[in-house]
Amino acid sequence: MNKGKLFIIVGVFLILISLTMTFYNKYEDFNAGKHAKAALDALKNEVVVQNHIVESLTTEEAKEMKTVNINGDEFIGTITIPTLNLELPVMSEYSYSRLKKAPCRYYGNLFTNDLIICAHAYETFFANLIKLKQNDLIIFTDVDGNNYAYEVLEIEILKPTDVDKMVNNEFDLTLYTCTSDNMNRVTVRCNRVNI
Repeated sequence: MNKGKLFIIVGVFLILISLTMTFYNKYEDFNAGKHAKAALDALKNEVVVQNHIVESLTTEEAKEMKTVNINGDEFIGTITIPTLNLELPVMSEYSYSRLKKAPCRYYGNLFTNDLIICAHAYETFFANLIKLKQNDLIIFTDVDGNNYAYEVLEIEILKPTDVDKMVNNEFDLTLYTCTSDNMNRVTVRCNRVNI
């Protein structure tokens, strides 16, 4: 076999692998969105949403966040990002397998003003975080139905190894996901606001 034919065969093989990976990623994204939608619907049935924004917390309330069990998974609430037309359930604990189902609490707590939520960069999850702008609104609703409003202050790109910078910050809420090349993290920093 000459080199030209070998290169063509290798090229076709690489294209097929690329197409297979693309379809697999789309399939995973679809399944994740389907699972998150079902969990969101179930969670909404469990939670009576209050028609107010919680403006401040007393020290007596500084406790662990409540959870609701939906089909064996624990959730702390929902996150709504109107600018992105996105509403998702948030799982109480982070693990790689949980990230395939819904966004997860990576660190922190509403009551200590250091909540960090991460999700895969699926189109149905956080793929469009990079499109957020300063002053965009984000609403977190806990399982008691209380709404907490946040305003986007800045968006930064962090390396996967910047765990300390991700966790130790002065922001009330951080959202993050992978960049499109999976090499870094799109990190959205927010503080609580009264609306």
